[in-house]
Amino acid sequence: MGMDKKTEDKPTRKPKQLALIVSAVIVGVILLILAINQLTTPKRSVAAYCQTYSEEKARLAKLPGDAYPSGVFNDEVSDVGEFVTAFDRLEKVAPDEVRTDVSTLKTLYKQIDDDPSKAVSAAINGGMIDDSVKKWTADHCKL
Repeated sequence: MGMDKKTEDKPTRKPKQLALIVSAVIVGVILLILAINQLTTPKRSVAAYCQTYSEEKARLAKLPGDAYPSGVFNDEVSDVGEFVTAFDRLEKVAPDEVRTDVSTLKTLYKQIDDDPSKAVSAAINGGMIDDSVKKWTADHCKL
C-alpha cells in the first residue's frame, strides 16, 4: 500500500516582488499618517486663535490664586505653569502677525515657572508684548 504524498506548491515570491510589496505597504502607512496629521493639526487662523483664547480664558478663570497675573487673560493664578500651557496652546494656532509675541510670552512665563526670582525682570521685559497681544486679541476676537 503506497501512500501518495501530496506536495503543495506554495507560490514563491521573488525577493524583488516582496521588496516592492513591503515598500508599497510602508508608503501607504506613511501617507495615512500624513493624512491623519493634516486633519488633527490645528490651523493658524484668527478664528482658531479666538476659539483657543476663549477656551483658555475660561479654563484659567476656574483656577485659584493671585500670585501671577496675565494682562492678556486678565486673570491671576498661583501656578504660572498654567499660563505656559495657555500660551503654548495659543501659539499653535496664532496667525503669523501675533505668533511671535505669543511665543515670547510663553517663553517669559516658562522662565518664571523655572525660576520664580525672574518674575520681576520677565514682567519688565514682557510688559509691552503683553499689551500688544492683549490689544491684538481684543481687536480680533469678540470678547
